[in-house]
Amino acid sequence: MPAIVVVNPTSGSPAPEGGLRVLLDGLAGRRIGFFSNHKPNAAAVLERVEEILRERFSVEPHRYQKTYPSLAAEPELLDRIARECEGVVVAGFD
Repeated sequence: MPAIVVVNPTSGSPAPEGGLRVLLDGLAGRRIGFFSNHKPNAAAVLERVEEILRERFSVEPHRYQKTYPSLAAEPELLDRIARECEGVVVAGFD
């Protein structure tokens, strides 16, 4: 009889108490990242959201994209986004 392999799909470490998010005090003039998972429809969604936020809040957009859609984003890319942006819009669409 073949062996059964059990896989745990959860992340390695729990989220910190209080959550991960930081709420911004408004969007006007903020540096906002637009992060694509590199799947076909993510760019279209991000472009439209960016357009709306630029019109309504004059945000300063910064665009980012993962190298491969099926892999996690590189830690260096995430660090760069954290340094350059005050908030991030993430799109993960097929």
